[in-house]
Amino acid sequence: MDLVKTLERLGFQVDVAHTDVVVVGGGGAASRAAVSAAQAGAKVLVLAKMPVGKGGSTVHGASEIMSMGSSGYGSPQDSADVHYRDTMQAAAGFIDPALVRVLAEDAPARIRDLINLGVPFDRTIQDQYKLIQSDFGSYPRALGVAGKTGKAFVHALADQAQALAVETRTPVALVDLLRNQAGEVNGVIGIDLDTKRLLIVHARAVVLGTGGAHGLFSQQVSTAEMIGDGQAICFRHGAELVNMEFHQFGPALIHPYVQLFSKSCFVLHPKMTNRFGQEFLQNYLPAGVSQKEVMNEKVFPFTISNPSRYIDISMASEIAQGRGSERGAVYFSFEHVSPEKLAATIPNTMRWMAAKGIDPRRDPLEVGIAFQCLNGGVRMTDTDASATIPGLFVIGELAGGVRGPDRPGGNSLAEGQVFGHRAGSGAARYAASRADIGTPDGEPFAERLVQALRPGVSIAVTALANDLRRAMQTHCLVEKNATGMTQALTTVRQIRAQLAHGGGATPANVLDTLSLDNMATTADLILAACLRRQESRSSHYRTDFPQGDDVGSAHSVVQQRDGDGIRFSALDYPHSDKLH
Repeated sequence: MDLVKTLERLGFQVDVAHTDVVVVGGGGAASRAAVSAAQAGAKVLVLAKMPVGKGGSTVHGASEIMSMGSSGYGSPQDSADVHYRDTMQAAAGFIDPALVRVLAEDAPARIRDLINLGVPFDRTIQDQYKLIQSDFGSYPRALGVAGKTGKAFVHALADQAQALAVETRTPVALVDLLRNQAGEVNGVIGIDLDTKRLLIVHARAVVLGTGGAHGLFSQQVSTAEMIGDGQAICFRHGAELVNMEFHQFGPALIHPYVQLFSKSCFVLHPKMTNRFGQEFLQNYLPAGVSQKEVMNEKVFPFTISNPSRYIDISMASEIAQGRGSERGAVYFSFEHVSPEKLAATIPNTMRWMAAKGIDPRRDPLEVGIAFQCLNGGVRMTDTDASATIPGLFVIGELAGGVRGPDRPGGNSLAEGQVFGHRAGSGAARYAASRADIGTPDGEPFAERLVQALRPGVSIAVTALANDLRRAMQTHCLVEKNATGMTQALTTVRQIRAQLAHGGGATPANVLDTLSLDNMATTADLILAACLRRQESRSSHYRTDFPQGDDVGSAHSVVQQRDGDGIRFSALDYPHSDKLH
């Protein structure tokens, strides 16, 4: 079929571009991939849903301790091997050792790259790098930039990409992959959010860094345009996804602005009250566990492996029982903390609040349970971040295989830089090796468009998307059980069933329908994986299966498309105690 003519017959205007490597995404991992592919000699085109530096969790993530983990800048006793062991032990057999090895070994070089690009990592008064000891880390090894580390990374990499003549087109949303008759990826289709024109990009290699699934939840700490597009699209094309039941969340300020609340905030022992002004944490603590203990031990994200879990559980329960604010939060007060202690303990937060005219000793702060990160994703099969589809590389929060139930703090930014570099370089090599990329098979995408454009169908896209977010927020965060998740899955699958009968869209608003389909597909994957794991482990807390199962469930789970359903299979990564 002639894809351009087919799309034009459906009422679309179409642009066409050619490149060696197309990178989809504008965050830290995608920006790194674009730079590395260009440095390797490839012609690179970047497509981003939001202007580079404006969207994604790398840019918008902020906390007192947001940082990148890497050995080599602190204690001489720390090393890549120690970083490797810390990560493997935290994940307890749920991640790929080969990926973790290169993560630990390559991170120091990627830090050096960023330093050379002018990233101003925090320093002490002795002019040494200021290092943070993150959860599950044996030594302080995480480097940050005033709590907004990711933003500093992306701006430095964007400047470098521009210097390397990387072309960027934004705002463009990914709507599908293109593949030839042999099943190899040979391009992507996007849609320009301003003009509504479709963009066909013929490419020798594709790197996807489309981010996570923040937009599937009512409360999240990044930008809502990340709705699981990449996960859904890759699943439809038959890629393997792994560890989709594990995701990170925890307390976050949701009003008057959004910010993750890390341990630094909790060691100040904030007063927590519900909408009736009642303190509630003590009501949820078992005998022998004190409020002081759980506050001092608070970690982000939520994990049942730490006594601070009762903070998250109590907050979620108060909100679920109708004792939260209208925004779905509880109230935090720091009125009892001296200004001097606030300034010394949470300097970044105090600076951000002051800029917005907020005084935490005076103003009530609404804090909810917010989604932060998917730990699972499209499975990386090698250290170049290749997916199970030839020609496709996956990075950042879209990718799976290096994040398990628990992970050391600082690893997320490290993963983006290490595998962004490896994917960009690998994609450039792959592109150079392809003499002929073949003709794209656009029929599957054309069929999706025909379905979305089917007339005579009325789909309330905004209302359905809000229903989905409420279901995920209520049933797929802190306390999970079969009843609640089945209810959420019913909501999600009803949406998918309505869309299967047609979307009633037009070329001008078809992206709304396609996006809702992606949201429902990725939510289905997450819920199905959570239901299948009938145990509690780390952030996956099942009230109906409160114990861990190290006999029948101590392995990763792979999901892959099987007709209109999902096929599950076990994936046994080696455990840390079996590695030498």
